[in-house]
Amino acid sequence: MSPNKLSDAELTTLILEQEKTLQFPRFTFDDAFTIGSALRANFLKNPAWENRGLVISISTFTGHTLFVTAVGNDAEAVANNWLWVEAKKRVVARFNHSSFYVGRKLAAEGKTPEDAGLHFPEFAPHGGAFPVYIKGSTVAPVAVIIVSGLPQEEDHQLVVDTLTDIIPKMGA
Repeated sequence: MSPNKLSDAELTTLILEQEKTLQFPRFTFDDAFTIGSALRANFLKNPAWENRGLVISISTFTGHTLFVTAVGNDAEAVANNWLWVEAKKRVVARFNHSSFYVGRKLAAEGKTPEDAGLHFPEFAPHGGAFPVYIKGSTVAPVAVIIVSGLPQEEDHQLVVDTLTDIIPKMGA
């Protein structure tokens, strides 16, 4: 079933499974570059996004920027997207879950982000920020992969699809 046809409660279950499954054997500068480059390539090869713009950011929670780019239509990848990047990152840092999970969990509970004290531009519990966990060794994410510029479900799915392809190729 397509993720956009699931209820918010069903989506939260699916997203938790994605977070559990899409953990890394390691996470290096080169890995961040590979992932960021793959996100860019996957965005560009989707004809539905031909006139869209996207920003991509991969960073640690200690302040290291590992990958950053804007891609696609210049008029669509605007400065406002970078506000969304930071706001989504704060959601992952606060909750240790993807920004899409947090937003869908609130919706499943009948709450708005504002009900939970998550006011924009400080926080954005919308799809597009995904935590980087090291398999078997971390209780909190070490970094975050963020995209912004598409509808939130598509932002999230772009990251998930890219990681689903890349992580198995990284080895154990």
